[in-house]
Amino acid sequence: MVADAAGAALSLVVGQIADQDLRSMHNTVEAFASICYAPLFVLVLGVYGLYHRAQRRLVSSCFPDIGRIVHGMAAGSLITLFASGGLHRWLQGPSVDRTAAAITAVVGVVAIPIFRRTVSVAVRASASYSNVLILGSGQVADMVTSRLAHIDELHVVGCVDDSPDDRYERPASSPWLGPLSNLAAIVERFNVDHVVVAFSASNEAGMAAHLRDLPDHVRISVVPRMFDLLTVRSNVDDLRGLPVIDVAPAALGFVDRFVKRAIDIIGAGLGLIVLSPLLIAVAVAIKVTSPGPVLFSQTRAGRGGKPFRIHKFRTMYLDAERRKTELASEVDGPLFKVREDPRVTRVGRLLRKSSLDELPQLLNVIVGQMSLVGPRPFVQAESDQLKGWAARRFDVRPGMTGLWQTSGRNDLPFEELRRLDYLYVASWSLWWDLSILWHTPSRVLRQDGAY
Repeated sequence: MVADAAGAALSLVVGQIADQDLRSMHNTVEAFASICYAPLFVLVLGVYGLYHRAQRRLVSSCFPDIGRIVHGMAAGSLITLFASGGLHRWLQGPSVDRTAAAITAVVGVVAIPIFRRTVSVAVRASASYSNVLILGSGQVADMVTSRLAHIDELHVVGCVDDSPDDRYERPASSPWLGPLSNLAAIVERFNVDHVVVAFSASNEAGMAAHLRDLPDHVRISVVPRMFDLLTVRSNVDDLRGLPVIDVAPAALGFVDRFVKRAIDIIGAGLGLIVLSPLLIAVAVAIKVTSPGPVLFSQTRAGRGGKPFRIHKFRTMYLDAERRKTELASEVDGPLFKVREDPRVTRVGRLLRKSSLDELPQLLNVIVGQMSLVGPRPFVQAESDQLKGWAARRFDVRPGMTGLWQTSGRNDLPFEELRRLDYLYVASWSLWWDLSILWHTPSRVLRQDGAY
């Protein structure tokens, strides 16, 4: 609410300033006096359910609310337009005309998410962890635990299940705390804020009863059984009291491909222009610190399995390929990754940690070999092992970022990479692409799985 009030106040002032010539102090004062209408926007956004949704969400993110923010700013500007007319007429309050109201709405759509993100980071840095309890102990519970481990504001206290699944080795960060009958006591003992139900072996009727008995402040999230088929485009429908989740179909039609390609060209073009000073600085740093070319090119499998040359900033010494036989990969599957690779230069290590070595791929995006968002671009030997449903990844261009980037990067098992790439292609949507682009910078800054 504080972030929304600040964003609305800034939007009102900008709208007034843009609509006035400010040749007199009176106009300047009136522009800042319009801040008094900021609570109207907070009220409207509250009516749209933004604050209740944020409290119930497991991971703090304002991106899912952007649609509601757009509607709320439009409605708030319209209400402010009429309210200011009455206040100006009766009480000589600050006036907001149609142009200023329109500008306020547009600015607010940008300002409010930025203020929300800023406040979220500030609160996260000063507040304690939110304690999460996993109800379940199998493979899915372990997967949920590993995902939550990458989120700063969450702390997994452990798992609860009647019959812990010993086929899977539980991570040390998620010990078994007891049976379902002790759920309420465990929640109170560990001050649990959120319970995540992840394929428990417990009786479902008894599980529901124990969950209903939890205090109201403890939020509950449920991992659906067929989570592999569900995406951000899936909706919950009401079948006479029975919640039903639909499976969104693939939507890579002609219009979708056209829009995706337009975003790629515009985004990559702007990126090359804005980042050109940084690109030059990185190129100089590589050239003066180690012998060899600035760029490293390698054959990767692209759309339709066709090979193309991917471009990256060189991060290794020239004899890296020869020395590869001396090292053993530290990840499963056909991928070759070493956390402390001695072949990486000092500058290269910094580039990999910050993902700056990937920036030359903007050229690949411009020429149509890659996309801003897509499956991870594998080398040919790795791609040859992708058969059956996993080969659906070749239906689209590989991406500079994707679900693999926002879900753990190199820390992900090869099987998880295959699953995420299939899920992205099978249920693609423009909104999902925008969501991945929105979350990529924060994942890069965290440097999880970057080596």
